[in-house]
Amino acid sequence: MESVLTGDIGGTNARFALFRDGQYIESSMRILPVADKPDLADTIAHYLADTDCEPVSKIALSVASTAEYANDMELTNNNVSFKVSDLVERFALQQARVVNDFTAAALGVVSLPDEHLQVIHPGVQHAALEASGLNHAPKAVLGAGTGLGVSGLVYSGSHWIPLQGQGGHVTMTAQTTRELAIRDELAKTLGHVSAERYLSGPGTVGVYEAICKIDNRPVQFADAKDISANAINASCAACSEVMQLFCKYLGVVAGDLAVTLGSSGGIYIAGGIVPHLGEYFSNSEFLHWLHYKGRFSEFVSDMPVWLVTGGQPALFGAYQSLEPHYDSYGYTVHSC
Repeated sequence: MESVLTGDIGGTNARFALFRDGQYIESSMRILPVADKPDLADTIAHYLADTDCEPVSKIALSVASTAEYANDMELTNNNVSFKVSDLVERFALQQARVVNDFTAAALGVVSLPDEHLQVIHPGVQHAALEASGLNHAPKAVLGAGTGLGVSGLVYSGSHWIPLQGQGGHVTMTAQTTRELAIRDELAKTLGHVSAERYLSGPGTVGVYEAICKIDNRPVQFADAKDISANAINASCAACSEVMQLFCKYLGVVAGDLAVTLGSSGGIYIAGGIVPHLGEYFSNSEFLHWLHYKGRFSEFVSDMPVWLVTGGQPALFGAYQSLEPHYDSYGYTVHSC
């Protein structure tokens, strides 16, 4: 029996789960804070001790990092680091593989059951997609959490190929005088203002603080969850403006990605923030700005849009990355 440990290592939390002989063991899933242990190997050891599982033969990790092609790993949004080769030695592994977090998330969404996907916009119906062959058309995948992950999928004829990029760091533009003032305030401290500076937990806090400074308001909240909660219950005007911008800009970025990829196969919204917004997101202007593409508005409007509500796609994607046809992705160390 082969046991594989999979992990989704984000800027705040690490999610771990086991696969045994290809089957996902749902009861094995744990969420652990990553900041507690700067060496990720210690967090993995804690997980293995907590689950009291049999020795694992392989580890496949999805990591939020731009250095997924190196043995020395450093995560983008915290101080966690590790060596892939050290994992092989410490846990007596046959193989350890590390891939980008949204490369893994993209691989994982295509295997999620329907109960983990909420239809945000039906676009072209599934039956029509099947009949036209567009079920194998490119797919767009993006999601906001501690950072903004962006990826996509194209079909090879036998399997899906995930696109490896850093689309969360594209330059964000302003469309109104008010948005320009917010962008300029952010630029005073950040210099380059990327999409992630709006579409992430830390970005939400940064935009809120910029609005407070522009309007000479006291800063009352230092946590993205508090800001979103006060926007949902409409108790704070600055919080409401932040989250309205969040939904708008997520639509803008998703629409840009959809046009760039020609993602007639659909758009998947993943990440940890949007599922917690509930009806606030459903009633927002996200779809308006997603479809606001001038002559290509109808083109984007035909694309189905799903919200990934669960199922841990990055864990499934990390496991799938062990397939031989993904050998060129990420960084892999085998036992000697």
